[in-house]
Amino acid sequence: MPDAFEKAPGVELRPTTPETTPESERVPVPEQAPAPERRVAETTPVPVPPTMAPVAPVAPPDPVMHALEGILSEDLFDFYRSMPPDLQVRFKTKGDEVAGKIRQMLLGAMIKAKEILKLVSEWLKLIPGVNKFFLEQESKIKTDKIVELHKREFGE
Repeated sequence: MPDAFEKAPGVELRPTTPETTPESERVPVPEQAPAPERRVAETTPVPVPPTMAPVAPVAPPDPVMHALEGILSEDLFDFYRSMPPDLQVRFKTKGDEVAGKIRQMLLGAMIKAKEILKLVSEWLKLIPGVNKFFLEQESKIKTDKIVELHKREFGE
């Protein structure tokens, strides 16, 4: 196996050890400072981000409730948009409440159109400055559509 360091012409190779290296050729090696003591870091608890509460699986949207909300909100966007913000919140809250009550009625064996008409009329009366006859007509139309929805969905 050839030597990795071949002798160059005119150069004498000698083993270099501290005993055989002449004083003039010795390169001073700086003394290394002793390695610092390794201290084990005090284990301070790492702040753990607050865990979020487990999220309940989202139930698939109820198609009957979706249809019901569609019927109730039909043709009311312009009125809703013209309301002051505080009345909009009240109107929406009351509308959600009415939709929930009607949904419970639809789940029952029989529905009472008069009760649905009364709920829808009271809800629509929150709209300011609207003709009384318009409200009655709109309530009747919405009630008829809800009864039709019940017949279609529940077959009665």
